[in-house]
Amino acid sequence: MCGRSGPPAKVRATMKAGFAAAALLMAGCATQATHTEPASYTFENGRWFDGQGFVERAVSVVGGRLVIDGDPREALNTIDLAGDYVVPPFCEAHNHNLGDSAELDDVQQTVAAYLQYGVFYAMMHGSFATYRQQIADLINTPESVDVAFANNGLTGSGGHPRRLREFLMDSYGSYPEFTKDTLPDAGYFEADTPDELREKWTLILAEKPDFIKVMLLFSEEYESRKGNPEYYGERGLNPDLLPGLVQMAQEAGLRVSVHVETDADMQTALRSGADMIAHMPSHDAPIRLSDETVALAADTQAGIITTLSLADRLKKRDPDLYEPTLEAQRDNLSRLSRAGANLVLGSDNVRDVSVGEARHIVSLDVLDNAALLRMWTENCASTVFPDRKIGRLEDGYEASFIVLEGNPLTDFDQIDTITLRLKDGEILDETSSYDIQRETAED
Repeated sequence: MCGRSGPPAKVRATMKAGFAAAALLMAGCATQATHTEPASYTFENGRWFDGQGFVERAVSVVGGRLVIDGDPREALNTIDLAGDYVVPPFCEAHNHNLGDSAELDDVQQTVAAYLQYGVFYAMMHGSFATYRQQIADLINTPESVDVAFANNGLTGSGGHPRRLREFLMDSYGSYPEFTKDTLPDAGYFEADTPDELREKWTLILAEKPDFIKVMLLFSEEYESRKGNPEYYGERGLNPDLLPGLVQMAQEAGLRVSVHVETDADMQTALRSGADMIAHMPSHDAPIRLSDETVALAADTQAGIITTLSLADRLKKRDPDLYEPTLEAQRDNLSRLSRAGANLVLGSDNVRDVSVGEARHIVSLDVLDNAALLRMWTENCASTVFPDRKIGRLEDGYEASFIVLEGNPLTDFDQIDTITLRLKDGEILDETSSYDIQRETAED
């Protein structure tokens, strides 16, 4: 599919089954991209997304940056996009499918799937520093996906994700380099007091995270759940510690993402200065946000990461909750959008690369397609890498985009019709179906 051989298959719940094919597909593309010289182009007759609609214009790529309405003579190659539609790369703001293992075949297949679906940026909200180091050469290159890592998160004693990590180890043989005794301070960090927090903070910083992940689960019940074996794995950090932790992170130049479950959790996180809410409440329960929480989200402009497709797990686990949960999602999403909150698309699904999450939000029929595209491109990219000029098709921004055959504003399924991927000024696909005029530097 490194040319116009047809759209990729739609994302399925068992997407991992298609990763091997995607790896073969993109391995050839990456080889071509490595030898694409020079990375200087003018793209003519394209329709470029401006955040609201599509604008016909010629755009150049010079020195790995977009040049809008510049002198096309600066570029050595001219590509006729034949009226196709250009959008910023897609983005995944919450996942765990890189950095939780060092199985290189799995990593390569996951990277290939990201690229296949036009997802160039991803944020891992829980990973092992050891595995991250081992896969470093396979990510954050022009031919791969760019990834920001939290490493592993901070929680309270017996809090999430301890039970989950132990379950995955026992049931699936995950993390073979570790045991239950060595998982603490590797698979999670636990602290219950300010002194313990400062102790763990030294360990967290030593692993050089890109951002900090905190677990805040049912914080309004913290005292009753603390130490209670009935709630093992279903509790988090002492909420009284969160403001101090956020301040410590800010002093270290790091942002904070908070896992929340309830409206009270989200309010506490936002009032404490969190930069990101890792899950929108109602991701797997019929929780409706209070007006106060919606207003706080809009005022703070913290990134509210959706993860709403996690509700699909209710179809088998608790089907009576499924439809009420979807109704709560529609209500929360609509009110947050109207208030002007910073909505960011993320799936928290290791079998997804954000495409399934986008389709789920479309199915809720709350937002128009332009708003969804902004969540998936601009809002997400600026959340994952806030110091980079990415996620928009504007002058001086990094030269990364994808080209679609049709208009996704009128037919969202056009996201499947990727005909060209350009990342960091490098073309990842053959473009034989486009009219390319090549010149030499001497010309």
